[in-house]
Amino acid sequence: MAELKKFKRDELYQLIEQWKSPESIDLDVPVEYRHLRERLLSEHENIKEMLGIQSVKGREYQYDLRFALKLYSILNREMSLAVCRAAADEFWIFLGVKVFPDLVFWRWGAGAHSRFYSQSRRIWLKSLWWYVYLSWQGSEESTFKVLEHNSTDEIVQLVERSGTKGYRIELCRAIMKHYGQQDIKLRSRGSKLFRRVMKLNTARLAVLEPALYERQEQGYVEDLFYEVQTS
Repeated sequence: MAELKKFKRDELYQLIEQWKSPESIDLDVPVEYRHLRERLLSEHENIKEMLGIQSVKGREYQYDLRFALKLYSILNREMSLAVCRAAADEFWIFLGVKVFPDLVFWRWGAGAHSRFYSQSRRIWLKSLWWYVYLSWQGSEESTFKVLEHNSTDEIVQLVERSGTKGYRIELCRAIMKHYGQQDIKLRSRGSKLFRRVMKLNTARLAVLEPALYERQEQGYVEDLFYEVQTS
């Protein structure tokens, strides 16, 4: 792939402020990224048709999850996307404003600067990729089953809690798997189960090492959920 164009914040602000609708965006997709765009645009249309929607309103998570899985798989296949590159905001900003600006606009509407560039952990494409990466269960199908009944709250709570030493990948995946096995009623927004688990996890990691637990991460995760659900 060609070297990414780096944007200044003022440049990004002025560019995004000009966009009033997905159709108003003057696309200039670099040649090297056109195939990637075509693949994901096709998946976008397929997801809309499958969900029976033209607008994302009211179906935000259902759309995000399905698009996130396709984004993750296609980027990994087409680009062999490395974690170090996936951690760089510049990569996602470039994709958001040069390759898929109309998709980001369609999802978030006018003036959604945080979803393009201004808040690192809320850059939409980046948060979707990391949500799937941190939840990965070995295949799209298995990961979908674990995440199917979640909400956008879980995306925020998982992706925005990297900790002082970064993400603990296997631990995150164990948490997501165990959470996915909980009764759907316990995973409602009102219960705040996932948020409470993640807050407790953050506090515990400051003093405990999951690998030292009996059954390591799995034992640690079961204990986390037990403490939250019995407190």
